[in-house]
Amino acid sequence: MPNISQADHQARRERILIAVQHSPNGISEIEVSNQVNIGQRTVNTYLHKLEDEGYLYKEGTYWFAENHQPIILRKFELSAEEALTLYLASRLLVKHSDRRNEIAKTVLMKLAHMLKSDAGIHESIESAAQELAHRPIEEHFQDNYRIIMRSALYRVPAQITYHPFRGSSFTTVIHPYLIEPSVIGFATYVIGYSQIVNDLRTYKLERIQHARLLSGQEFTIPPEFPGLDLLKNAWSIFHGDETIDVRLRFHPDVVRRVRETNWHPSEDKIEDGEHLILRLQVADTTDLKPWIRGWGPNCEVLEPRELREEMEGEARQIAELYGWYPHRNLPSNDNDDDLNLDVTFGDFYG
Repeated sequence: MPNISQADHQARRERILIAVQHSPNGISEIEVSNQVNIGQRTVNTYLHKLEDEGYLYKEGTYWFAENHQPIILRKFELSAEEALTLYLASRLLVKHSDRRNEIAKTVLMKLAHMLKSDAGIHESIESAAQELAHRPIEEHFQDNYRIIMRSALYRVPAQITYHPFRGSSFTTVIHPYLIEPSVIGFATYVIGYSQIVNDLRTYKLERIQHARLLSGQEFTIPPEFPGLDLLKNAWSIFHGDETIDVRLRFHPDVVRRVRETNWHPSEDKIEDGEHLILRLQVADTTDLKPWIRGWGPNCEVLEPRELREEMEGEARQIAELYGWYPHRNLPSNDNDDDLNLDVTFGDFYG
């Protein structure tokens, strides 16, 4: 934009904002430009600035005014330790974001600006925000992210086209009740009503191919929806009322590491000689299995039987992948007669 006075800048900003606010059905960039008699490139800059400030949002080629005023954070004081805690939260957000997320970057930059002090915490948060700028760009992700966030915040239904892990894409209307990040797969999940099944469903945000707000409509969250209590029996995301009794035995080499962390509200750690048994009550083992696999041969599934058999099958596949087979005789070695043994999976996996 050319150099103009602050008063002219504010006047342009207000004219553009009013043009969008007076167009409830949306207005294109070129229509705004014609109405306010300002060049389209300049209008584009103002529109995106107003979007960052929370006054406008974009769907396709049309701009709309937000129905809610931007959230204003009141002035508050933080100790250096409290500010550093916000830095840790920002680091978790950045680590969870495996693709470009301009909204997350913007909010971290705003937070850094607010936290300027001698402690230098703002510099650390700015560095965390800059990391997001180097994440790969995925087509439509940022638009979908913004729409789902607004759908949940403003209680406006969203129409989505969704591609499940297995099966073909489908279109449904959702009412997001809860948005939950998962440490597994750097994923974010949307939990709420889905019109196509007329019931509660969980959708992975990264699998949404297209989303749009159904402006002019609204929904309410049923009073019986439990909120975060819905996930009390979940290992991460997969929830349910009934639970499965899971028992895992950990090798002495990792017992100390297992003891160091409180893994789940239902957990019970039981001494078993030099081993440790971890008992859990979870609604589903789908998102528990990657965690079990991560321990390799240091974690043995004792119960339930179905999960143990599934892990045994995977162990056989891994062994075959690396050239180890059940009951395979190793070649004899003149230096060690003990190598001429019948190797079983129990021997191999400790």
